[in-house]
Amino acid sequence: MISVFSSPNPLLFGTGTSKLLGEKLKQFGCKKVLVVYDQGIKNSGIADKILKIIHDSGIETVIYDAVQADPPDYSADEAGILGLKEKIDGVVGVGGGSALDTAKAAKMLQTNPPPINQYFGRDGVITKPSVPLVVIPTTAGTGSESTPGGVITDTKKNIKLNIAGIGCAVNLGIVDPELTISLPPFITASTGMDALCHAVESYTSNLANRYCEVIAKEAFTLIGKYLVRAFENGSDLEAREGMM
Repeated sequence: MISVFSSPNPLLFGTGTSKLLGEKLKQFGCKKVLVVYDQGIKNSGIADKILKIIHDSGIETVIYDAVQADPPDYSADEAGILGLKEKIDGVVGVGGGSALDTAKAAKMLQTNPPPINQYFGRDGVITKPSVPLVVIPTTAGTGSESTPGGVITDTKKNIKLNIAGIGCAVNLGIVDPELTISLPPFITASTGMDALCHAVESYTSNLANRYCEVIAKEAFTLIGKYLVRAFENGSDLEAREGMM
């Protein structure tokens, strides 16, 4: 069987890496960015930390903080249209998979006209390159920071559909375990089990190869070692890093 290995975008991994966000945005040439997150990220104080890092680098921000779970198409359109209205030149997504997927959709719509439902599906959908996108996950579950697509809910058909391609590609992922310390235990547990499910799916897939099998086995080991620790003590930074 022929296997193709690829890494769609670079990842910065490690405690404190979120502090490099402003520097990285400046390297991309950004002067005004759309920052996408939900109310949970706002209430946790994470949003304020990220916004301060951006502002301290002299970059303006436009905020979209109405991200919803399993992001509906109209929410993706709202975020994208806000970016167009404000003439942003970059997007930052902060949070779980829903926030990162909404940010991907918002990026796509900066150069590919709304509505987002024009771009559902992988086959035959060609999108134009868009503004830089930096994503910062705050949960262990989705891996959205390292995938070249997202999932948006088609509210007319009531199904989840893919967006993919260069139009919504991540330019940089920043994985900072410190940002997961404030996660409540039930979110730690559910997103940790989500990560485990992804590893099982990868290992048991009909298209599995030696590369993904090795990574999946390591995921089993790390999750087995660190998930309960992170659940029982959210401030255990070693466990938080192990889960990311």
